[in-house]
Amino acid sequence: MKLAPDLRRFVPDFRVARAALRRLAGWALIAVLLAAGPALAAGGGGGSYGGSVGDASSQRSSRSPEAVANRRHRTGLSHKQKAWKFEAKAAKAEDADDREALLAKARRAYEKAIAAQTAALEAFPKHYEAANELGYALRKTGQYEKAIASYDRALAINDLFYPAVEYRAEAYLATGRLDEVKRSYMVLFRNDRALAEQLMAAMDGWLASQADGAAQSDFAEWLEERKALAKVDETLSRNNGRSWE
Repeated sequence: MKLAPDLRRFVPDFRVARAALRRLAGWALIAVLLAAGPALAAGGGGGSYGGSVGDASSQRSSRSPEAVANRRHRTGLSHKQKAWKFEAKAAKAEDADDREALLAKARRAYEKAIAAQTAALEAFPKHYEAANELGYALRKTGQYEKAIASYDRALAINDLFYPAVEYRAEAYLATGRLDEVKRSYMVLFRNDRALAEQLMAAMDGWLASQADGAAQSDFAEWLEERKALAKVDETLSRNNGRSWE
């Protein structure tokens, strides 16, 4: 495009002015970025700065002792689920060798659960669910006294965590501490009827596996009395909301 003769004398001045304006715009942008930089670095702005700070905070949170313990606790629960599956298959197995092989796999899964829940407690000693699950896995591998100690630990942290009361009572059953079993049942009867019924079923199963004896007979008599009282209490609760203990 050709400029008219009378306009050509203005072209050099125009180009100089345009270059100057570009330099000024560049310096203005740099000034804005410098002013905004501290705010962005502190997380006040958007974009990559805010995202980086958020990611760092998230990483710190995921590495906290409680977060590490929770992950290990969940790993332990997954091993317990695998053990349950092996036990269920073993219960249906007709061949004795197959049954023993499945029970061996269940035991190895419980041992992995023990390792995971132990690691959870090492990371966060107040993780009462991990202490409870550690007790469960120990009990399932026949380590009853260690299991009871682990349940005691869970209840020392949270004395209202009634699943540990029920699990511990089953360990008491296995070691013949029947008075402790009775006391545990009464705690559950007053506070968590579903767990009380679960323990009742465990007590029935334990009695069925025992040879006749004076202690077993006394316990069986007490158990039948508690079943009758539970039925009376259920009837009263339905009728007028009262409770029998």
